[in-house]
Amino acid sequence: MKIGILLPAIYTANRYLDGRIFAPLTVAKDLADGLVGKGHEVFFYTSKDVVSKAHIVKGDENLTDTDPFYYQFRYRDSSEQKYATLEIIKRDFEYDLTMRAYKDAQSGNLDILHSFHDFGAHYFNELTNFPTVYTLHDPIPQTKDTIEYHRLFKFKHHNFISISNFQRKGAAALNFVATIYHGLKLDDYEFQDKTGEYLIYFGRLLEDKGADLAIQAAIQTDHSLHIATSDIRSNRSEGFYKTAIEPFLDDPHVTIQGFLEGKEKSDYIKNAKAFLMPLRWDEPFGLVMLEAMACGTPVIAYNRGSVSEIVRDGVTGFIIDPDNEERPGKGTWVIKKQGIEGLKEAIGRIREIDRKMCRKHVEENFTVEKMVEGYEKVYKNVLASQGRTLQG
Repeated sequence: MKIGILLPAIYTANRYLDGRIFAPLTVAKDLADGLVGKGHEVFFYTSKDVVSKAHIVKGDENLTDTDPFYYQFRYRDSSEQKYATLEIIKRDFEYDLTMRAYKDAQSGNLDILHSFHDFGAHYFNELTNFPTVYTLHDPIPQTKDTIEYHRLFKFKHHNFISISNFQRKGAAALNFVATIYHGLKLDDYEFQDKTGEYLIYFGRLLEDKGADLAIQAAIQTDHSLHIATSDIRSNRSEGFYKTAIEPFLDDPHVTIQGFLEGKEKSDYIKNAKAFLMPLRWDEPFGLVMLEAMACGTPVIAYNRGSVSEIVRDGVTGFIIDPDNEERPGKGTWVIKKQGIEGLKEAIGRIREIDRKMCRKHVEENFTVEKMVEGYEKVYKNVLASQGRTLQG
């Protein structure tokens, strides 16, 4: 097949990506490389900085490598002007690359397009009826008064792929063609059977992510907590940080380090006792849980979103009910205590978890190879449903 992977996000450019947590890029790169490895011809529509085995179709360098001035914002103060202009640049970069992808499609150079990004492709898809599938990365908006809801349900007949079954909640009207879990390149994550002594949290310092709850649980169980994050603006909420995180930075239990990648990240994870993920929101997937388990590090997570689809309670970690609210699986977990008390009990019992089982769980269910196979099947089914003939 000739496959177009569409990720026209400005955050794929090094200038904007540095220190930013942007999971769709990792998944899209691994998918593109995996498809090439299976013999497909893949065209990756993204920034020039992305390194891939696929053919890179690069976006407009005038938008990624310079500081264009938006004339209509000339009277705004500098801070407002900067962030408002970035929104214009992001959209122009996206629409330009999306247009190139659909031009290639209409010229007969592609069999199918796979959109890994926000929204622009839907309009081109509607105009051309070219076979396109969409991987959804964010939660489905539940209320009709949001722009996101209006955008999504305007094109409810398009071909959507969910990244967890939970993600489909409240969205039965959307045309879901598959659920395909993310997968890891296991060679990037070194397994360690020996249990470490410190706890880890890594991710953005936002209230939804629950870093403050991880801190409380660590302090109350007399454990060191190592937090890996980035200090760029989008990775933290300043108000939350000042009230819920900063007051604990002088506590000897808490250590914050910078953004980690590659072997440094793998070493950080594999040497930990457990990874804490006390979410306050319904995470649609959570790639970090796979990364932890691939290194043999058990996950202790609140029963929110897709957690119960990814973690095997009592086998690869512990799932904790955060409160009394009714959720799938509530009350069936190994640990019956809720909230912080549940986290504390799980930390105390973490040596019950066989680290080998954590790695095995990822090997059997969450590899790049399994992800690629899932997408191949979807592409073929969508093409067949539209009566399309492969170009090569």
